[in-house]
Amino acid sequence: MKTFIQKYEQTVSNTFHADFQDNWDTDRFGPEIKENRKLPGFLESWLKRSRWYEKRKSDRIKAVGLDHVQPYLSELEWLHQSLADEESRRWLVLLAAYRALGHRRIRLPTNNPEFWKVRNTALEIPHGQEEIDPQHLGWKIHERSLKKLGYPINVFCLPGAFYHTFVLRQYHCETAEGVIACEKGDIVIDAGGCYGDSALYFAHQVGPQGRVASFEFLPINVSIFRRNMALNPNLAERIRLYESPLYSENNRELFVIGSGPGTRVVPETSDPKAYAVRTTMVDDLLSRGDLPRVNFLKMDIEGAELEALKGSEQTLRKFRPKLAITVYHDFKDFWTIPRYINSLGLNYRFYLRHFTIHAEETVLFAH
Repeated sequence: MKTFIQKYEQTVSNTFHADFQDNWDTDRFGPEIKENRKLPGFLESWLKRSRWYEKRKSDRIKAVGLDHVQPYLSELEWLHQSLADEESRRWLVLLAAYRALGHRRIRLPTNNPEFWKVRNTALEIPHGQEEIDPQHLGWKIHERSLKKLGYPINVFCLPGAFYHTFVLRQYHCETAEGVIACEKGDIVIDAGGCYGDSALYFAHQVGPQGRVASFEFLPINVSIFRRNMALNPNLAERIRLYESPLYSENNRELFVIGSGPGTRVVPETSDPKAYAVRTTMVDDLLSRGDLPRVNFLKMDIEGAELEALKGSEQTLRKFRPKLAITVYHDFKDFWTIPRYINSLGLNYRFYLRHFTIHAEETVLFAH
């Protein structure tokens, strides 16, 4: 098997002449702002024929690519060897290159005609007239029925969010060894509940005998979350909302930074708009009898995943739940999170999957 760096260098080399014009997600980021690099026609023509220019360009691209991974090479090689299938290793190389070189040079496999066909079909689902303001970036949220997608669910949600959750099934991973997903009767931790769409998805998947413990603390998100529970009373019976962030310590004071889905918590801040919240540990839920067990643990909590996993150590040791942990908030999470899980000696097997055409929504699955 080739090493990470061998595959990575080849991937970077293959980008020397790339300039993808259709590799930008306008729904997520708005119109692409393009740099004006127009040169006089004769100069541009001469440069394109110049071997010196081509070599300098390729050397510069290679340097940028290698600079991105060189400080972490030993960790990336460890992760590359630790991933359980070739698809995961391929994603690791491509995502590292994308983060280094950007959308003009790296096209991820998700950017294909089928991706856009399915996405557009989902986004064309009619919505109600009522608008909810989530107090973030001028967004407006409308109610949609997901019956056409096979779910008896109505939800106020951002179009991209329900597309990733219900269509791409972002917390469902198929492998040669079987499926990593929640099942009927499972008890699920839904860390990063946001507007309640993922909690409803899990509640639908686990059935009447299953349960979902969902964590969301931002007041406007909680308000929308409760509105969605009211729209789906049968599923809401399986869901319990905890209005606190998960962390490595119980009752730790943290400060809330940001707004919307990207809200995060930090131990210290100088931001005068920040306010304090108190944390919860997964292990504490079990010790006080809130949950009898955990079968599936999902975390998408804006960079706090490692700390929350540390607060789940006894749960992991006792029940060895299936895991779906996002690692895209910080490049170092790609290896620090599986390193921590691996240190527990529980023989988890790791899989990496990705669900956008850009750098967001990378999920580490483990079972």
